[in-house]
Amino acid sequence: MHERGRPRIEVNYPVTLSGEGGNGSGTMTNLTITGGEIESDMTATIGAHFRVHVQLSGARSPIDIAIATVRWQRDHRFGVEFVRFEGNAKAQLQQMLNQSDDTPT
Repeated sequence: MHERGRPRIEVNYPVTLSGEGGNGSGTMTNLTITGGEIESDMTATIGAHFRVHVQLSGARSPIDIAIATVRWQRDHRFGVEFVRFEGNAKAQLQQMLNQSDDTPT
């Protein structure tokens, strides 16, 4: 495992993916402001670009990442780096991550 510069939070959010790597769905299993890990049956080639739609829990609006690049792949999991967000999605994600930092453990 590589040491990461940003803490990741464990999540369980449905995602839909579309792009040069094909179309499919999966589950976002961990998340930071710069990327996340997705579990999916679809094939993800390292370097492929996807549009990622993350359905958050509760009444929160979904987060749309316009471009996410696959950085690693193993079995039915792959890591994506968020390259470009749609609208206010980055601010929305940052707010959600900040709230999870405030949650007592």
